[in-house]
Amino acid sequence: MVAVHPIKAIDVSVKWDGIAGYVTSTVRGQRASCTHDPAAPVQRLAEKVLPYLQCRIERLECPPAGKLHSVWRITPEGL
Repeated sequence: MVAVHPIKAIDVSVKWDGIAGYVTSTVRGQRASCTHDPAAPVQRLAEKVLPYLQCRIERLECPPAGKLHSVWRITPEGL
């Protein structure tokens, strides 16, 4: 018998790096970056860590502090 674990939402921080632009935190050994849009690397990270699932991306309340730009939630849909 194979254990099945529910897929939960993933919270991801996005930091501003002057060279790479917006960079996500590492999730399951993966991260993503984008030079012009903080939402784009979060979407790309969702595609990397949950490749066969449709995901909803939402920005969470979090004031920028230091290099931290924003915090996002990746929520798998249709499960």
